[in-house]
Amino acid sequence: MRRHGRTERRLKKLLWHIRVPKWVDNCGVRLPTDHPLITPGIRRQIFFGEYEAKEAEIVSRRLADDDVVMEVGAGIGYLSALCARRLGNGRVFAYEANPALLEIIAATHRENGVAPSVRNALLAEGAGKRTLFIEPEFWASSALAGSGAAQPIVVEQADLNAELAAVCPTFLIVDIEGGEIEFFALARLDGVRKICVETHPGMASDASLSKLFSRLFAQGFALDFSLIRKNVFYFYRP
Repeated sequence: MRRHGRTERRLKKLLWHIRVPKWVDNCGVRLPTDHPLITPGIRRQIFFGEYEAKEAEIVSRRLADDDVVMEVGAGIGYLSALCARRLGNGRVFAYEANPALLEIIAATHRENGVAPSVRNALLAEGAGKRTLFIEPEFWASSALAGSGAAQPIVVEQADLNAELAAVCPTFLIVDIEGGEIEFFALARLDGVRKICVETHPGMASDASLSKLFSRLFAQGFALDFSLIRKNVFYFYRP
């Protein structure tokens, strides 16, 4: 049976209505399906291998053994686990602003036998406090005001460029629900060779996203046109 083929998907559709395992393999990483923060929509994406599949494909294809990864917006710990399995724990640094996700990140890492660095902080200019808007589906939470259902909480803010200087990443993975505009306007990218970023046109204007791309081009990054995956882009320094 071909992996990710039509037959496998048909069998999964049958299994979806019978029994969903508590842990499901996505790109070699076991992800949880049974947790209060895993909504039915997120659970379905994990079960069918669609959860952060675009980012996982890009990272799997472009990650090198000498990379140091800094992931901003760790979610449930998927991409940090994927990278740590390849590079080891000491070369992967994950940041997640939502404190409620730390438990599930830790569980994902334990299940996959990895323990990369994880910090509960929002990265921006200067250290202090910041409001984070928590949405019913955690992946939509943002430092930008969102839906009427969002619950504002106050979280730690760490200085973005201080963290970049401390980690010295070569590979940045950024998925922060519209916060990418502020992030790349502030970030000093010395030493960064690769960037995987999810953009959010519903939260950022075409003009602001165009400026983001322009900043990266001006710093010597090229866009890999072979790896454009809807709103997920991969930039690299040739």
